[in-house]
Amino acid sequence: MAKQEIRTKATFGGCNIDHIRPQVPEVTPKALNITISFEDAMRLHLSLGQILGKLNSYNRSTKAGKASAVNVCLYPHVKRITVNEGKLREDI
Repeated sequence: MAKQEIRTKATFGGCNIDHIRPQVPEVTPKALNITISFEDAMRLHLSLGQILGKLNSYNRSTKAGKASAVNVCLYPHVKRITVNEGKLREDI
C-alpha cells in the first residue's frame, strides 16, 4: 500500500480589514509578503495580546466599545510594525 502524504493548510488564518489609510494606489501590488523573524513574531504576538486585553476591558454594548479596534501600522521604509489602539470607520 502506498503511503499517502498528509495534506496541510496553506495559511494559518487571517482576518478582514475595516479600512486602510492613506488610500492605496491602484498600482500597488495585489499582495505584499512580510517576513518576520521568530523573535519579532513573538513580539508582535505579545503586542496583539496586550491590546486585545485592553480592548476586551471595554463595554462592547456601547457605541464606543463596538468601534474600538486594533491599528497595525507598517512602516515599510524602516521595516517596522507598530500595534496601536484605533477606531472603526463609521459608514459613510
